[in-house]
Amino acid sequence: MSRLHNLKKFNTLAVDSSCERYLSIQSLSDLESLPRDLKVSDMLVLAGGSNLLLSPQINRFVAHIKPRDHIEVVDNLVVAWAGTSWHELVVWAVSHQLGGIENLALIPGTVGAAPIQNIGAYGVELKDVLVWVEIYNWQTGGYHRLSNEECHFSYRHSIFRYHDRPWVISRIGLDLRPNRPVNLSYPALRDKLTRNKKPSYADIAKAVTEIRQSKLPNPKELPNAGSFFKNPIIDQDLAHRLQKKYKDMSFFNLDDKQDMVKTSAAWLLEKCGFKGKRIGDAGFYDKHALILVNHGKASSEDLQNLSRAAKKAVKSKFGITLEEEVRIV
Repeated sequence: MSRLHNLKKFNTLAVDSSCERYLSIQSLSDLESLPRDLKVSDMLVLAGGSNLLLSPQINRFVAHIKPRDHIEVVDNLVVAWAGTSWHELVVWAVSHQLGGIENLALIPGTVGAAPIQNIGAYGVELKDVLVWVEIYNWQTGGYHRLSNEECHFSYRHSIFRYHDRPWVISRIGLDLRPNRPVNLSYPALRDKLTRNKKPSYADIAKAVTEIRQSKLPNPKELPNAGSFFKNPIIDQDLAHRLQKKYKDMSFFNLDDKQDMVKTSAAWLLEKCGFKGKRIGDAGFYDKHALILVNHGKASSEDLQNLSRAAKKAVKSKFGITLEEEVRIV
């Protein structure tokens, strides 16, 4: 009988899940031991599990990128191993007076997961500083580096999110500099630093960390996967119609799409009564409506049912379709 590997500890929503085929990966040599004959549809690459909602039984080969912080400077780029904690990379960067990712402090997960959804917060996205992503092709046994442009980054999206290639991200290279201008475009961050006329990268990372801690639950104390939905992008016409009806509805302009705006998924969910809503052990966080949480023994199905109810309510009230930021496997 095949041995079952329990994955509950490896997903931050703490849902019961297991698989039969599993490999722990902590190095390039571990990567290179992946079976060459696996189809893309038969592989699940799992790292910190902070952006996943797992099914009870994973009928795939699970390649688990285990935590191991490894950061170095190569050719004036900061290069980090996929299993490095993202927040530890931010801490390392600001301690070396290197700017570019300080606004992304305390985002959960690993370095290897960061390019997949082009992580972003407080006016900054990974694509702003990323130079290349190194991938390992388990079918050929070779490595290849994709440039920023080849990653096709957009809001919470990249070529890695939906693709049919036998790739595992092994390392990334970032252009972090000691003279990079700080980004204080978000009011909450600017207000937090109002008394600091010239904040350092470390000051900004500390402020972001404090803001996030005040809003978001610690997954180790209350299991969650961070923002469950993306902030929706809608056209200007719908935005104008909604703003006439809802005066407190906020919109954010997009640099690359002049006819579209972004709005707050948390605001939409709160207006539909989902902030703090709970059905059994599945619920939305009582301090932030965008965070789906597991109060104890919620199953994947329980969490998906509540998610569907929230999407249906937002669509009915606002005519906006929410899209999951969390990947459901």
